[in-house]
Amino acid sequence: MTIQLAGRPEADRPAALAGLRVCIVGLHYAPETTGNAPYTTALARCLSAAGGEVHVVTGVPHYPQWAIQDERYRRGLRWCERDGEVRLTRLRHAVPAVPDLAGRSRLEATFAVQAAREVAHDRSDVVIAVTPMLSALSAAVAAGRGRPVGVLVQDLTGQGAQESGLASGTAARLIARAEVALLRRASLVGVITPRFGSLLAGAGLDPGRIVDLANFTHVKAMEVSRDDARRRLGWPTDRFLVVHAGNMGVKQGLETVVDAARLAQSAASNVYFVMVGAGSRREAVERQARGVDRITFVDPVSEDVFPYVLAAADVLLVNEKPGVKEMSLPSKLTSYASAHRPILAAVDAGGITASVLAEHGAAELTPAGAAGAMLESLQRLSHEPARRRRLADAAAELGRTRFGAAAAATRYRKFARRLADECS
Repeated sequence: MTIQLAGRPEADRPAALAGLRVCIVGLHYAPETTGNAPYTTALARCLSAAGGEVHVVTGVPHYPQWAIQDERYRRGLRWCERDGEVRLTRLRHAVPAVPDLAGRSRLEATFAVQAAREVAHDRSDVVIAVTPMLSALSAAVAAGRGRPVGVLVQDLTGQGAQESGLASGTAARLIARAEVALLRRASLVGVITPRFGSLLAGAGLDPGRIVDLANFTHVKAMEVSRDDARRRLGWPTDRFLVVHAGNMGVKQGLETVVDAARLAQSAASNVYFVMVGAGSRREAVERQARGVDRITFVDPVSEDVFPYVLAAADVLLVNEKPGVKEMSLPSKLTSYASAHRPILAAVDAGGITASVLAEHGAAELTPAGAAGAMLESLQRLSHEPARRRRLADAAAELGRTRFGAAAAATRYRKFARRLADECS
């Protein structure tokens, strides 16, 4: 998606980056539109707009489909590109058809080797890695050659491997130890939620080197009615539509949504689910949904159409697999908060997602994995327009106070400036 963050306002001269050379290492970048790609892209563009000379070392577009769809990247090992004033170096890496632990390990290894070579030859003043990909972090740390290294932690890799079931307990602990060891070698660590900071401090990182780098709303709100948005998309206007937009992977646990749709069909409910996106589990979830007429799957849409998808919803859905608590804060929350639609979150109580939403009263919360409770809450919301309006207002307030783009731009600039001034 097209992402615009503020450049260099007069009031923020101390954070200006004129002449600072910055190397950003992250596997995902535009044109990918989900996951952490929008934020890595925004970070690079923001630092460039503030006067920095930015070089991004990244991979080839493949997510969330886990496939290379652009013919330009089917052959070759290295591509030099421009994104405005940002210089891009794209590197060939493995793209596993099945993104299990073995497949992801191949991806990480192939990207890490090439990225480390690029970083070693780069002459930037500072290096910033974007996780959860340990390949980017390891390349930055190993090849930084004495330069200050900053890290933007979007997800906790070891925690994610354990909570998603991607790795065994022993393997997940080893991944977590490697992750923490690498983060300890970084000069400055930015986290998208204070909960990550607490977890990392508890693991031994210096709290003084951990700073808030909350994500932001990167989707422009669409001033369009629900029914007009549905007509634009060809969706029915006479149903209570629950929209899930984003990645369809392991941690989303979308099997629960299929179960809720099956219950809705049995109850002749007017609740219908629309699943928009792609991911490693989409094919399996679609197979599970065969014969269920209360759920529809839609391929990823363009950046121009996506705001209509959000506007067409009666309720926007966040769903997480039971056991997912500390590994990540869903990036879809920043998009949802821009839409002024109520949110229902089926998540584990006490987890990061639940705590952020509960703090702001920004969602109807139901237990993860409980299809019956999900459907019951949705049916109740379908008959309570006042409750939906209150939830929508609270979600919008969350977007304004926590996910504002201008504030995020300031945080990015100050992070890079501090990295250069205090850590060199």
